[in-house]
Amino acid sequence: MIYTDSGLLAYEARFERCEINCDLVAGFATAVRQFGSEIFPRDQLADILFTNTHMVIEQHDVNGNEITFLVIHEPFEDHDFIYRLIEVIRDELEERYSNVFKGPGINRSKLAKLDDFIYKIFKDAGRKESPFTCSFDDSS
Repeated sequence: MIYTDSGLLAYEARFERCEINCDLVAGFATAVRQFGSEIFPRDQLADILFTNTHMVIEQHDVNGNEITFLVIHEPFEDHDFIYRLIEVIRDELEERYSNVFKGPGINRSKLAKLDDFIYKIFKDAGRKESPFTCSFDDSS
């Protein structure tokens, strides 16, 4: 997931069937990050670990816009791959999509071509996942 500093979801990609409300997760991570910054002003939230789920949270400046990348995965996942994935997507956002984050609101359809970019990253890495093949309902 990619969301703005206000917690507004800008983009999501799913690689398996999961029942998760991405707007709710983005809001949760934003609230935890803001709460943590009040208590630990010199620290930044980096991840949240549940028993069977790990959430990597990285904030980056993309051409003057604070963007948060949130990757939800199983704890045994290759963390180096996750961090490389975030870096490559951040670079792509800076190069081709930075104008999407300017001004109020985000037109999420302008980020749709990221699907092809991410699919290629997974294919080139020899990953077994088939991104974007599941159907889901975010109303849960």
